[in-house]
Amino acid sequence: MKNYLLVLGLSFLLLTGCAAKPTDPEELKVYEANNDPLEPMNRVIFGFNQGLDKFLLKPAAKGYKAVTPEPAQRGIYNFFDNTRQPLYAINAGLQGEGERLGTISKRFFMNTFFGFFGFRDTASEENVPFYTNDFGQTLYVWGIKDGGPYLVVPFFGPSNFRDGLGLLGDGFLNPIDWAFWHEPALLYGRPAVGGVVRRAHAMDFLDSLENSSTDFYATVRTMTQQNRRKELGDSDGFDDNGKADYEFEFETDDEED
Repeated sequence: MKNYLLVLGLSFLLLTGCAAKPTDPEELKVYEANNDPLEPMNRVIFGFNQGLDKFLLKPAAKGYKAVTPEPAQRGIYNFFDNTRQPLYAINAGLQGEGERLGTISKRFFMNTFFGFFGFRDTASEENVPFYTNDFGQTLYVWGIKDGGPYLVVPFFGPSNFRDGLGLLGDGFLNPIDWAFWHEPALLYGRPAVGGVVRRAHAMDFLDSLENSSTDFYATVRTMTQQNRRKELGDSDGFDDNGKADYEFEFETDDEED
């Protein structure tokens, strides 16, 4: 009965969250380019996420930056970034990217054993490339080319239907989580603290983006979709020649310095 009510509730949200398809040809082109038929619902969820960020995540990130010296911030960011390398390696293997699997494994090995568990990014110092293969990309390589409509996921942010499923897949694939399975404080504490660290790392970039945007929701949507197309092109073995001109980069470039 509870599952039935849950399905009804989700169906109601999806139906009431759909934006009406415009009839004007020019407006229809914009509508289709945005790929956001759930925009009313997505904007509500986006506002919810922004509220969480404003009252919880951003103050925590500011406090972290205030008490942590910049060199230590960089080291801590590198550490948490390193804990995701096994996940990227598994997805590279599932995508049939043998060379990339070897590169990611090399990066993890170097930073773990020669970089003090990742606090020092020795791999980048030796010009080892940085990749972020995820399960959404894996599903794309396996044949799910159409990601579906743009979707803002509560707590996680911009995505789409395929990549939202990919988030669930990544939640089960990371060996670091397997190691902490019987330690709830570490299992849930690591991503929580990592979220604060990443938010602090992106503080200036996101503040600048929001302050310069007349419609922050639309800016994030465009930036996310363009960046994702670039990532999927990379994961499918293509270069960027002939592809769209990507005006935004969702991630900061510090992690590759």
